[in-house]
Amino acid sequence: MEGDAVHRCAARLDALSGATVVRSDFRTPSLATVDLAGRVLAATRAHGKHLLTRFAGDLTLHSHLRMSGSWTVVRKHGTHGRPLLPRRLAVRAVLTLDTGVSLVGVDVPVLELLRTRDEHRVVGHLGPDVLAGAPTATQAAFDEETALARLARDPDRPIVEALLDQRGVSGLGNLWAVEVCFLRGLWPWTPVRDVDLEPLLALARRMIRRSLDHGTGMTTTGVTRRGENHWVTGRSNRPCRRCGTLVRFRPAAGSGAPYTREVWWCPSCQPAPAGAHT
Repeated sequence: MEGDAVHRCAARLDALSGATVVRSDFRTPSLATVDLAGRVLAATRAHGKHLLTRFAGDLTLHSHLRMSGSWTVVRKHGTHGRPLLPRRLAVRAVLTLDTGVSLVGVDVPVLELLRTRDEHRVVGHLGPDVLAGAPTATQAAFDEETALARLARDPDRPIVEALLDQRGVSGLGNLWAVEVCFLRGLWPWTPVRDVDLEPLLALARRMIRRSLDHGTGMTTTGVTRRGENHWVTGRSNRPCRRCGTLVRFRPAAGSGAPYTREVWWCPSCQPAPAGAHT
């Protein structure tokens, strides 16, 4: 899941801050006996692709949605106050609030409770969040110098893989990495040492911020119509929107998890260096 989608989820949950949990139901073994009833929802923040839902009393629920997880605000409840949910959903957590709504975590692969003061244990290894803006009471400003240094620390690494490594900068997923390489005219496997990182990072931040601020979804072409919203992503063997050359596809971007991703690129707009294996 891309960082802008996680930030949108955080904003939906943060809008419920101030409500009190009246019932909690965790359907994951490590939290099965946890009861958050009586806890006040203080805030929800995103760092990269991680969600930090904070409760009064120095307690944080850390979740990571990965590719398929979601948090849903459910307003319809049955006669016993339980949220009405389709049986097919893989529900992992239900937090019912005194406002009459429930927060429902569906297919959330990572759920853990920790002290708020210990949040660094789960996000401290991450690079600066590409969606961080001006500093707030709960979030630091984007540290461009640190982000550039972290991206550059392995000069032989392919740029598309470096962009996916959340320890460099956090919040960029496969779509943004692929599309920013196209827009900068970079063969995705160009070594980091041969990339002008500052304008690349600035473009990536502008693109993902625009998606978040304007609600355009993950469009990179400026066109929101399905099938026209990406330059190369998902367009294998279709004409490049710029030059007409057939877009190419490779199923793996890196040497192994978690950086193995599908990659699309235009061999004319993003030429490989002489002698490179394409």
